[in-house]
Amino acid sequence: MQANVNFICGEKDIASYPFLQSIEHFASIHFVYEGSQAVFLVSLNDEVHSHESIKVMAGNLRKKVEEYRINKLEVSLESLSNYISSLPAEDTIKAFFEGWYLAGYRFEHYKSDSQSLDIDLFYEEDYRELEEEASKVTEAVCIARDLCNEPASNLTPATYGQKLINIFQDTMIDVTILHEEDICDHGFHATYHVGKGSNDTPRVALLTYHNQGKNKMALVGKGVTFDAGGINLKQANDIVDMKMDMGGSAAVAGAMKLIESMELPVHLTAIIPLVENIPSRTSYLPSDIITYQNGMTVEVGNTDAEGRLILADGLLYAQNQGADWIADIATLTGSIGHALGLKVAGLFSNKLESLTEYERISQETGDHIWPMPMVKEYKGLLKSETADIKNVTSTPFGGAITAASFLHSFIEKDVKWYHIDMANTVKPFEISGYYVEGASGFGVRLLTELVKKEVE
Repeated sequence: MQANVNFICGEKDIASYPFLQSIEHFASIHFVYEGSQAVFLVSLNDEVHSHESIKVMAGNLRKKVEEYRINKLEVSLESLSNYISSLPAEDTIKAFFEGWYLAGYRFEHYKSDSQSLDIDLFYEEDYRELEEEASKVTEAVCIARDLCNEPASNLTPATYGQKLINIFQDTMIDVTILHEEDICDHGFHATYHVGKGSNDTPRVALLTYHNQGKNKMALVGKGVTFDAGGINLKQANDIVDMKMDMGGSAAVAGAMKLIESMELPVHLTAIIPLVENIPSRTSYLPSDIITYQNGMTVEVGNTDAEGRLILADGLLYAQNQGADWIADIATLTGSIGHALGLKVAGLFSNKLESLTEYERISQETGDHIWPMPMVKEYKGLLKSETADIKNVTSTPFGGAITAASFLHSFIEKDVKWYHIDMANTVKPFEISGYYVEGASGFGVRLLTELVKKEVE
């Protein structure tokens, strides 16, 4: 069936359609027949004024079109941009395409029957280039979604490394995979210890993109392909989604893909330690002491606080390579969810900027963040009797802040550093708008924007 879309705006237009009783969040979408023509009426309310609200509207429209099994749809994007005067027309249209295509994502590799629907979208020819720009974003986000949605038995450190090689084939990004016998020689001592309990031995993926950038920058992503907690075994109800404990690494991979496709002028290295944290007779133990490349020693107080251990390896490696700007991202602590809920990730930094700037980033990317404090006094909670520092504290409070403090201990004074705790956002807050079942793909657009802001 073929249909088209009519956008109407506000109460003055709704009066022409008495069956429209109410407006839902951002927009109300209804399927009607006007004569012999099938039409989707999209009534936009006053809240449709941001990039994110347009993406949500477009995603909901896509789902409604799929519900009615429409395979051809004509949309007047010019009329949409005319209604939304608060944004440049290009931003409105790119946001529409992004929401539309992200809502069409399905992870169906292991299903015998596909539920997805191919929809031919017709719109003004002048907007082809904007669609191409939006498609680069959605492709990168869907790379992260695919990686997170893979079963843990099929995404081991070894197979993950091979997937990265395949993803970046025929791009400007060089991929190097360090194997178990090489990682300690490159300074990844904690990664070796965390991963040695698994038959799937640890790896480190190094992705390098050099495109005229003056300063060296780095992204570090936590790549725990499955986190059972190690010897400090998680409870059963905590293990269900631990295949997504590599969500930070997936965000880094997607961001590298997007940054390369945008040809940003930057010298950027991505460091992704890849481990499986499971208990066995060879697992690292509580009370173990890990000596890092810079000589700092860390007592393992809890093997389920492994993410910060391997991230510290990545931070040191980045600085040894000359990076003066580093962003790390990880599904790190449950505490960040207690602080910010399930929609907003925590942003920590040694050089935080204005709240207005981060609000802009959240609105434009859809990856919502909120700046969190670095409380220097909390670093004392990491004191160890046997080593320089411990990987956990004895207090149940402020876990996200103390985890950030641990990482900050490995950052040199003059390095600009961002830490993003996305443990609460690796899955969607709710299945609405452009979000579907499975992983959210959080972090891809955020990391890209942070890099882009720095190089501009």
